[in-house]
Amino acid sequence: MSKLALYEKNPSVRIVTGACPHDCPDTCSWQIAVDRTSERALDIWGRADHPVTQGTLCGKVDRYLERVYHAGRLTHPLRRVGPKGSGRFERISWRQALAEIAARLQNVINEWGPEAVLPYAYAGTMGFLQQHGISNRFFQQMGASRLAYTICSEAGFEGYLYTIGSTIGIEPEDYAHARLILIWGSNTLTSNLHLWPFIQDARKQGARVIVIDPARTRTARAADEWLPIRPGTDGALALGMMHEIVHADLHDSDYVAAHTVGFEQLVERLQEWPPQRAARITGIPADRIRELARDYAATRPAAIRVNYGLQRHYGGGMAMRNITCLPALIGAWREQGGGIQLSVSGQLRHLEKSGLERPDLLAGRIPRTINMNRLGDALSLDRTRLAASHYAPRPVDRKPAPDHAGPPIKALIVYNSNPAAVAPDQSSVQAGLAREDLFTVVLEHFQTDTADYADYLLPATTQAEHWDLQRMYGHHFLALNRPAIPPVGEARPNSAIFRCLGQAMGYTD
Repeated sequence: MSKLALYEKNPSVRIVTGACPHDCPDTCSWQIAVDRTSERALDIWGRADHPVTQGTLCGKVDRYLERVYHAGRLTHPLRRVGPKGSGRFERISWRQALAEIAARLQNVINEWGPEAVLPYAYAGTMGFLQQHGISNRFFQQMGASRLAYTICSEAGFEGYLYTIGSTIGIEPEDYAHARLILIWGSNTLTSNLHLWPFIQDARKQGARVIVIDPARTRTARAADEWLPIRPGTDGALALGMMHEIVHADLHDSDYVAAHTVGFEQLVERLQEWPPQRAARITGIPADRIRELARDYAATRPAAIRVNYGLQRHYGGGMAMRNITCLPALIGAWREQGGGIQLSVSGQLRHLEKSGLERPDLLAGRIPRTINMNRLGDALSLDRTRLAASHYAPRPVDRKPAPDHAGPPIKALIVYNSNPAAVAPDQSSVQAGLAREDLFTVVLEHFQTDTADYADYLLPATTQAEHWDLQRMYGHHFLALNRPAIPPVGEARPNSAIFRCLGQAMGYTD
């Protein structure tokens, strides 16, 4: 008997449907059993009727209730009483916390201007409400510095976007129609496990699965073939494959003519990349590169699942562009199950978020944007380093001279992230967080490394305790997350915290 059927028979239990908040393409749909009397969550399992996740939860989410009820949860607002980094706090009320934080922020704005305030957040939750929704409205009304979310996937995402034109890709269900699947830099069984059943369906119909990865991962061991490639050489392999495809006249000339631009320039560039050269760089024999290219061009439908690991090195964006050219070159997009997937988040562009985030509140202001990978520089009082932290996404965008870098960062508000542990240049980040003149507020579930440096530590709810609408980037199903239980202790959702802070600051929108 399933857990759903078991708990449905129990009148003392109610069942609440929600979804995983984590940064994962799968966005698992879950159900939580809640005791009607105590309002305590009893169990969690995957929702069986979800078209993609189909009742399976990963090992992390299967134990999510342990996170919710962990003894280390932050359950009350806290104010620092010891030196920064000591992790010593005293309990205060929400009324005190909100009033004091608002007063400190207003002092910073009055003396230094709103750009002296920096929000720092990432993917602790991926929901529209609790990730950036109300918080963006708060910071835009303030006019605070903005943050460029560059830490994870920017190079590959932009390379894919520049090449295809949108972050669209093969739907997971369509992989079942493919007859050759290249899993390129993705440990699918571990980090995208709900795609694997569709790949297995394809294998039952005769599909071959080839994994291209420096490591012999779980996915590589389960595949038909593993091609060990030297780290950082994926772009060279794609160029070698395209050389062979064009040289052997295996490209789809009709598709190329109708749906691509720049083919002649690509052919000219490919002359520099015969399989022999690619072999010297990648460590994959030239004959095997030729065979792979010919098999890929000849097998229909041919699918590629590419992931973000291969773009986290110098030249990663161009590597992604090279790989993304392959399905267009052979016309793989013609067939169901053909093409490539990095992300399918491009479909979200039609979702109108301006009513939630209110960019109009900027009222014509264009605050500076800080590169989150340069947080250590941004928190430095050295104006040259502060200028270097500005985000310049294109070669034509020049970073400012030190005299025009803007005010020093005097207030930092951290949520959905733990920069003391995850941001690059950790020693500089921690040195910045230790500044006594840096006012820091952290919204968290637990007392993290970053929380130790906070002036105020605010308890945030978990996914089991708040509403949200979960985005996804590996399939096409949004998920409504309903709160299963009341907030633990005095925890509040991010959205409620920023709404209350806005009220304390006197904001009316």
